[in-house]
Order: sequence, then C-alpha cells, then structure tokens
Amino acid sequence: MVITAILMRRQRALVRVFEGVGATSAAQARSAEELGVAPGMAWHHLVGHAVLRCPGEGRYFLDEANWQRLRRRRRVIALAAIAGLLVLLALILLLTVRRG
Repeated sequence: MVITAILMRRQRALVRVFEGVGATSAAQARSAEELGVAPGMAWHHLVGHAVLRCPGEGRYFLDEANWQRLRRRRRVIALAAIAGLLVLLALILLLTVRRG
C-alpha cells in the first residue's frame, strides 16, 4: 500500500512536469532529458496506461484525457474498496449484536 502511494505521488509529479512545460500534444513532446527526469517505474506505468505517449524519437507528451480516465478509474476502485470494507464491518457488527 505504501509503495502504491509513492508510485501515485511520483506519477502526479511527472504529470505536473509535463503540464508545466506544456508537453500535452505530439507537437510539444519532450524527451526525459529535456524534462530533467529519469524514467522509472512511475514513468513506465504511465506509458503503459497511454498517459505518456511517444510520437517518436524518444519524446513523450501527456495525454490529458487518458490521465483523467486513469484518475477516475482509480477513484472508482478506491470507493468500491471502501464500500466493501463498510459492508464487511456492518456484517461483523450485525453478527456480534446477534450473538450478544
């Protein structure tokens, strides 16, 4: 869980770098060196989700629509996990009350 939080924080930082330089289209794509970042796990994860896209020559740009889709998907998963935990806690409480 901690690793996931760190990965997500690094991804958000990468996205801010791309936004900060305006690299949000193929015409504005930049290399990692130009951005002053080292591609790591967060970078490759964003590439795998097509959030960072490569039009060629080792240059990348931020696909803002895919970033928003990934963020929405993560929110839905988090809310589903919380809802599942609440249901589980309610069942435990119900069983505890019935036994007592």
